[in-house]
Amino acid sequence: MKPRKRARLWQIIKVLRQYNVLRNFTHQTHPEQVRQAFTELGPTFIKVGQMLSTRTDLITPEFAHVLKGLQDQVPADDFTVVKATIEAQTGKKLTEQYQQFDQQAFASASMGQAHHAVTKAGQQVVVKVQHPHIRADIITDLALFQKAISLLKFVPEASVIDPQAMFREIKRALFNELNTALEVENGQRFYELNNGRDIIRVPQVDTALSQGTVLVNQTMPGKRITSFLADMPTEQRHYLAQTLVQNFLKQVFTDGFFHADPHPGNILLTTEELPPVTKVKRAFQRADFTATQTETLPPYRLVYLDFGMMGQLAPAMITSLANVVIAITGKDSRQIGQALLAICNRTGTVDEESFYQQLGAFMQPYFNAGLGEIDFEALLYAVIQLCRANQLQMKPEVTLLLKAFGVLEGTIAQLDPDLSMLTVARHFARDYFQQHFDWRQETEASVVKLWQFAKTAPQLPVKLLSALDVFERGGAKVNLELKQRDTLLDRLENIVNRLVIAIILAAVIIGSSLLVQAREANDLIARLGVIGYSAALLVIIGLVISSLYRRYQRWRHK
Repeated sequence: MKPRKRARLWQIIKVLRQYNVLRNFTHQTHPEQVRQAFTELGPTFIKVGQMLSTRTDLITPEFAHVLKGLQDQVPADDFTVVKATIEAQTGKKLTEQYQQFDQQAFASASMGQAHHAVTKAGQQVVVKVQHPHIRADIITDLALFQKAISLLKFVPEASVIDPQAMFREIKRALFNELNTALEVENGQRFYELNNGRDIIRVPQVDTALSQGTVLVNQTMPGKRITSFLADMPTEQRHYLAQTLVQNFLKQVFTDGFFHADPHPGNILLTTEELPPVTKVKRAFQRADFTATQTETLPPYRLVYLDFGMMGQLAPAMITSLANVVIAITGKDSRQIGQALLAICNRTGTVDEESFYQQLGAFMQPYFNAGLGEIDFEALLYAVIQLCRANQLQMKPEVTLLLKAFGVLEGTIAQLDPDLSMLTVARHFARDYFQQHFDWRQETEASVVKLWQFAKTAPQLPVKLLSALDVFERGGAKVNLELKQRDTLLDRLENIVNRLVIAIILAAVIIGSSLLVQAREANDLIARLGVIGYSAALLVIIGLVISSLYRRYQRWRHK
């Protein structure tokens, strides 16, 4: 290992041990110490902390709240470095691409910095440029962090999270954020699907100037939506909340492509230089006639930013999610459990009935509470832990969606506390089923089943008489399936094994006693008896220690 890497490794180990980072993560305790450690370790770890702060499926809500206080303190690169990076990535001189370029960055973060510029075509744009060595630094730090985990050997059995799984999630998310080409593709697709929908606006990506680690977007005026709350009229709050909810649910149930990080900093509100725009709503449609309604849009717009973290859903997953939404709003715990099973991977043997019972007991207080009283982040975290305890793991796209849903729910609660995203989602879910319900296919399937029933119906009396005849002759057999059969058999096997060991030990002790009594006749035989005593004593001590350790493990787990 090179001296520089070795020094960095020992720095990471020292800081992690000083603040007990691995233990605190494993047991989700003392988040302030973790935040301090990440601050000392620099940009890569600060970025890791910021990403974790939005992942309440991986860490507790309390832990996430503390990590949200992490702030980038990365000085901007000199303009000569930025100019060299842009020219190296695009293969063109800076003056050939822009008629004006602000040398001073207006923002600088862990990954890169942003400059205002004007293209040759006169378009005002924001140019995001990655720091030259950020990729190499992140790769080095992640490799060393993983090695530090191995060297410290300080990862006991996780009580809440799996540190290795969390590390893999962080690594994947960081590399996705470094992939500018992916963000360009996401931005283009999101623009096509959402720009101009109601009051939603999306900056257009300049694909010609976006090359390598350089991303160029159309400049969009505005400030974060939460900065207007103090002076915002109630009617406007309600309209903005409705628009955000309906657009997000359109992204989920119609597009299958959603913004996975819709925090207030990524949603701007602008009122600058807006021409009058009329929204056209289709009210009724028939084969030979279409009726429409027109409505003038209000004098403000909502602007989405930052498309580095996006989610994508397959049609089958959208159907499963629609089932979950309808089950939750229907307050049927068994139906909720069945819907959850469809969006989870099974990591082991799942006792479905036990899962339904646990879920029902857990959800009951939430059924009786008002929607406005529910802490969505805490509910999400608790449901995920309940799934993990039952050998279930939510699929990555689902946890990403739930995280985005929770973040947007926080903004909606500030705009319109009486509006429930779940209530609106239920209407979207019903519309989804109505739009994807094929009457012809369902009718054909029903006709086939009816024909099969009609074909087999005449045989029912004969089969019933045959079954009764078997019962009368005493030839019937009943197969019973025990609940948690494998666990019961394992316990029986352990009991039998211990009984066998006890019998063997008793035989060894009795035999050794007889041999020791023959000491005067033959010293060798007497020694064999002593050896038998010693072996039996060691086995007994081992069994006692093993039993105490298992009791301790069960107590610790509880």
